[in-house]
Amino acid sequence: MGASCKGICTQHKVMKVPNSQKYQFGLKRCSWCEVWLDTESIRCPCCKMILRTKSRNKKKVIPVDSTSSVAA
Repeated sequence: MGASCKGICTQHKVMKVPNSQKYQFGLKRCSWCEVWLDTESIRCPCCKMILRTKSRNKKKVIPVDSTSSVAA
């Protein structure tokens, strides 16, 4: 049986927070219900899907240049 939004999540919506700081404020995103929630649970109270706690837009780490190694 698949997940379905029951409309309970609209009661748990949070105040307006700038997009770049939502995860820093501790908010979690339900991809299925498409809402931001402020909850300690790892699952959405509405559809029981696992909430996202990290951004999908991670900054890339610049690799260390291997040509600067010390020659023996």
